[in-house]
Amino acid sequence: MVNPLSSDGSDYAYGSSHPIFEGRYRAGAWGLNRIQVEGYDPAEDKPIVVDSFTWDQIDRLYDRLRQLEDKNIDTVTKAEQRGEAYLRQVEIESVDGSILIPVNCGQQLYDVIDITDSRAGLEAARRRVNGLTLVYSPSRGEYQQRLLLGGV
Repeated sequence: MVNPLSSDGSDYAYGSSHPIFEGRYRAGAWGLNRIQVEGYDPAEDKPIVVDSFTWDQIDRLYDRLRQLEDKNIDTVTKAEQRGEAYLRQVEIESVDGSILIPVNCGQQLYDVIDITDSRAGLEAARRRVNGLTLVYSPSRGEYQQRLLLGGV
């Protein structure tokens, strides 16, 4: 999956009919909230400077800036796309966690799932599956699956 979208629909739900044995969840502030992308337009012989930002996160934690310089960026559109891609990645990384569940053979990487876990105060919280691990306990003869989660 190259470009996960925040509008992707949910594929499965955990917590109501599919139990959660253990869950760890984190939703934090974005690591950065403003990107300044610098490029160079050889046709016009001028530098390109574009700012991409998210006001909600800036209001929350003030300015967290990253400056990128890439001479391969030769249009304003490419600079805007690069800035938005960085902000999207930071948004995804701001939410993470994991759940331990009974094995779900239909679960796939990058699926969007809903999690309802009253112990953590989650009700149909949307998360993306970023990793899958099958766990076998020989002493109990039990298979379980751990899903690594990220933001949608």
